[in-house]
Amino acid sequence: MEPWRSGGIATGMTYQHRLKTCTLALALCLPLWAAGAELVRWTDDGGRVYYGVMTDVPQRYAHRAVPATTPLPEGTSACERRWHAFAASAACFDQYRLVGGGLKPQAFERCTEVPQPDPCN
Repeated sequence: MEPWRSGGIATGMTYQHRLKTCTLALALCLPLWAAGAELVRWTDDGGRVYYGVMTDVPQRYAHRAVPATTPLPEGTSACERRWHAFAASAACFDQYRLVGGGLKPQAFERCTEVPQPDPCN
């Protein structure tokens, strides 16, 4: 029998027991990994600002990505700040959208709801 299937002398674990242990460990770690998805903000070559998680950032803009909580540049108007807060909120909720519509309950624990602001003048 192969050593990796036998469980080995030192551990005494069977292959099935190891598989169950690894599956349980993975199931416990996945929510922690998902909760750790930090929202970032980046700007494209045209100056347009985007929000999302790091995996959303195109490779050519990765060096421009900063945490979404990074203060906006000085001179940003109050109206623009409200729109940035709205965009960051929408990006947070997007991580928890279900295929058939709706949101996972964790969205309301981890994201802040920001109503859509009025257009800037």
